[in-house]
Amino acid sequence: MNHDMILEQDEPIDEPKHRQQQHCQSLLDEFGPGSSIRIQDWKRILEKQTPPRKVIDAIVMNYLIVNGEKDVAMAFVKDSGQKPLVPLSSIQNRMDVRNLVFQGDIPKVIEKVNCLNPSILESEPRLYFMLQQQHLIELIRQGPDKISESLSFARRELAPMAAANEEFLEEMEQVMALLAFPEPSKSAVGHLLSHEQRQKVVSALNTAILTSQCQSKDPRLLYLLQRLTFVQNQLKDRIKLNFPTISDLASAAFDKIEIGGKTSEKKKK
Repeated sequence: MNHDMILEQDEPIDEPKHRQQQHCQSLLDEFGPGSSIRIQDWKRILEKQTPPRKVIDAIVMNYLIVNGEKDVAMAFVKDSGQKPLVPLSSIQNRMDVRNLVFQGDIPKVIEKVNCLNPSILESEPRLYFMLQQQHLIELIRQGPDKISESLSFARRELAPMAAANEEFLEEMEQVMALLAFPEPSKSAVGHLLSHEQRQKVVSALNTAILTSQCQSKDPRLLYLLQRLTFVQNQLKDRIKLNFPTISDLASAAFDKIEIGGKTSEKKKK
């Protein structure tokens, strides 16, 4: 892989076809079609492809910037010397929005996003509905004292949008169902009150803000993991090599393979 390409924010991370063919031919020359490659041999091959430290640092920095981890990014700059491709100060607005979501203060979230760029919510009705829906969830979270306000808000803000969109209507009905349970968090729709629900809102806002700023909405690491899966499948399907693959990307553990009728142990990379 041409590792320097990873360093450029706007260039795709890809490998020329002739380089791919060279790698495939090299594997065929060494092992032959249909061969099974032992894990120690596969690790030896992978070690030859280890990218320079500056490339790894660039991938880490890109991940931190896209995910709005300003404090960690600043510490990483000091530790690695890696220069970010965008000012770290630009991350602060997304951090502020994220903090407001986790505080449950959706009206301030909407105000903040509109201050950044009014066209974000104007051009994305799905995102605006998600925020209004989350505001209803936050009202319900506060307990029985907010039932009247919750119903009034749903009737005034959500019902008109739901009437014009069947998908919105279904989602609104799920949120309204929280009011039917004495302990909403333990109900069938209790997940709407979870941390993960707020995180979904944060992710959607982060993507929308990055897009409005003409920045990549996905970290480069995601592309590389997708590329890993694609290349593994190509090697297996086209060249018919049996080698240790990684299907569990979270653990980066090699899968078991059959070699000479025996199954190799699953090992950490």
